[in-house]
Amino acid sequence: MLNDLRLNLVSPFATILSLVVPINFLILFVLFAIGGAQVPVGVVTAGNGHYDASFVQALGDALTFHIHRISSLSAGQQLIQMHRSVATIAIPNGFSSAIATGQTAHVSLTLNNLNADFADDVRRAMPLATLNFYHSVFPTALPFGWKEVDSYTHNVTFLGYLAVSIQTVALLIGGLLFGGRGSAREWESGTMKELMLAPVRPWSVVFGKLLAAMTNGIASAILVLVVLLLLGLRPADWGQFIGVTILTLFVFISLGVAIGSLAKSQLIVTPFAFALGLPLFFISGAFGPITWSTPAAGVIARIFPVAYANAAFQHAVHGYWPIDTRPVWLWTILICWALVALGVSGLAYRRATAKH
Repeated sequence: MLNDLRLNLVSPFATILSLVVPINFLILFVLFAIGGAQVPVGVVTAGNGHYDASFVQALGDALTFHIHRISSLSAGQQLIQMHRSVATIAIPNGFSSAIATGQTAHVSLTLNNLNADFADDVRRAMPLATLNFYHSVFPTALPFGWKEVDSYTHNVTFLGYLAVSIQTVALLIGGLLFGGRGSAREWESGTMKELMLAPVRPWSVVFGKLLAAMTNGIASAILVLVVLLLLGLRPADWGQFIGVTILTLFVFISLGVAIGSLAKSQLIVTPFAFALGLPLFFISGAFGPITWSTPAAGVIARIFPVAYANAAFQHAVHGYWPIDTRPVWLWTILICWALVALGVSGLAYRRATAKH
């Protein structure tokens, strides 16, 4: 164990990757959340009546548009051609008087449909903005209304949800690297034969590897936690946050030891950790509850512990469960995975050493 800790300090490759990967993900998530939160549109108002202002207000209340006020349709077309705007919404002259007298007013929409996703956002938001406008200026004219009832006491921002997920990817990638590289290094350097000849039980070697990797993994997890705290994301349930951190780290370190014992090469362990870890991370609730994904992705995600770790972290920080698995079953699954991973690491070590 002490030798592994010393080697990790001398060659901090796994430590650096376990920090660089989640921090890079966080930066990408921030850029993704900022860039995709609202659709930039240009709005032209030819008149200055009361209903013109009300319609612009309704566009803003649709929670979809980032509105740029522009002076003319040609200015809007120029923004579209420069790809600085997804649409130009033109409120015609006489709009307010037409609305006041019950006449039909036509609002033109010029759409940059180069990106279907952004274009569909505009197509969905325009009817909503029109309905909101009508409801605000003629509240008694509509034969129906709506009342929002929130399921939770507070909203969670998309960036806040994404940021919590970086703790999971740090444990996932870091655990596989710390466990796998530490085990493979013994075979590459030839020191595994010395361990095999030493008067110690095989399990004590495996436990030594696990403890050294856990020490390094927990240190990396604390640094990632500091980043979350700097972002203002403080766990409401510290006990659960620490518990799921230790369990998840133990699972992936154990699997890493198994992979390292069988591969016997750090060059194989490192790409394998990314090839296994990243797809699991992305389908396991990093961007939202797994039930919002495709049925196939949801079924696959439920097999592995990453989805349950993600859900437990979200509950520890934001106070709600983004998964339909009951908490008692969620913890049971994580504990079972820890036991299975421990057994797999021991069996892989015995199989690798049995040939020598």
